[in-house]
Amino acid sequence: MNRKTLLGITIGWAVLIGLVAAVLLGMAMFSGTSLAKSTTASGSSGPAYSWDGKPMMITSSDEKKTAVCRVVPERGEAREVTSYRAESRYQVNRITPWFSGSAKMTCTTPVRVRTGSQVTVYELATKNRIAQLGAAVVAVAPFLAVSVFGLGVRKTHA
Repeated sequence: MNRKTLLGITIGWAVLIGLVAAVLLGMAMFSGTSLAKSTTASGSSGPAYSWDGKPMMITSSDEKKTAVCRVVPERGEAREVTSYRAESRYQVNRITPWFSGSAKMTCTTPVRVRTGSQVTVYELATKNRIAQLGAAVVAVAPFLAVSVFGLGVRKTHA
């Protein structure tokens, strides 16, 4: 293979890995269920989210307000959980259930709720530095091997 072909293949590889990473990031950022705010401050009326008891993440859709959500389980004590103001890579934490069964949740501001695999993809794409650096290495390593170190090029002697 000549040098131009190798460079073209490695650039194509880097673009492919970049697209896969962008799709995963898009899935992470835009996945989840949107929940509108309740009409009363106590959260007694308005739309409710049915939480199935899996770990979840809550992020406020309003950049200026922290969401306070009231969780009322079928079995267990009712509690209030809070979210951070806006989606930020390092300011979103899992909420683990303290009850068994399911629960209804209402919030004081609009929120995005992620559960199950959505939490895993979100954390992998936005919080995990090792995964981010690994994707960059996988994307760029073949290009560096060909362009900088000259691997794959046949040497001809005159």
